[in-house]
Amino acid sequence: TKSNFDDILVDQIEEPIMLAIILGGMWYATTTLVLSPGGASFFSKVFWGLFIVNIGWFTARFVDSLIIEYLKPLTEKTKSDFDDQLFPIVKKGSKIIIWTLAIILALDNAGFNITAIVAGLGIGGLALAMAAKDLVSNIFGGIMVFLDKPFKIKERIRIEGFDGTVSEIGLRSTKIKTLAGTQVIIPNSKFTSNAVENVTREPSRKIILELGLVYDTSATDMKKAMKILEKIAKKHTKSITDDYKLAFATFGDFSLGIKFIYYIKKSADILGTQSEMNLDILAEFNKAKLSMAFPTQTIELKK
Repeated sequence: TKSNFDDILVDQIEEPIMLAIILGGMWYATTTLVLSPGGASFFSKVFWGLFIVNIGWFTARFVDSLIIEYLKPLTEKTKSDFDDQLFPIVKKGSKIIIWTLAIILALDNAGFNITAIVAGLGIGGLALAMAAKDLVSNIFGGIMVFLDKPFKIKERIRIEGFDGTVSEIGLRSTKIKTLAGTQVIIPNSKFTSNAVENVTREPSRKIILELGLVYDTSATDMKKAMKILEKIAKKHTKSITDDYKLAFATFGDFSLGIKFIYYIKKSADILGTQSEMNLDILAEFNKAKLSMAFPTQTIELKK
């Protein structure tokens, strides 16, 4: 057929059917034995419980394959990243729900008191939550990440010294591929207790350039230097914004300081633009015979 549905069905049902045949054979074998009523009842409950678990196993496998085959391509086609973030949670959550229902039904068929078990799990869950507070805080942190959306998949962020691109957002942790190419797994609780810098969403990259000219520079040459910087800024209007700032800022220990602040546009090449700006500044300053300062000291000795 043209559809992949039947291929998935056959592929995922193969192993559960083999287990079902084995269980069926073992169940038939026990029926030929002369057992006490208690023994027969015990084996019947065990086999029916195992059959239900086997059905749950097949259902979990089948649903997981359907999600990968049909749901994942839909999330990749959409422009929004929210469904990409939600996909791993839906995939893992469906398995947890199916296996939980299968185990509950299996225990119910085995004759256990499900109400008492659920009540016990509630008390045990409270104790577990107290013991596993870090896990709970990570899960709540993951929920807050989904609600507040401080970042999305494929966005670059900085947190606690790590700088990289978000590759996966889970319920407990978030995976980041660093600029060095390594993968870092960060617990979601870190995002609620620490500042997160979203580099991708910056409207422009702010560059602060500190230039120092020698103290022999005259006021006329200082004005000339600032006009050169203005000229260079206007030359690169395709890559930087027009709200640059320029000032004769400081009388330093060994230089007259000029502060030049400009903003590289989001669409521009950040490193390439910085290189072009710096090369133009160096060339124009050398052409105008403006000398850059370097750390020096003048010592006067009195006799």
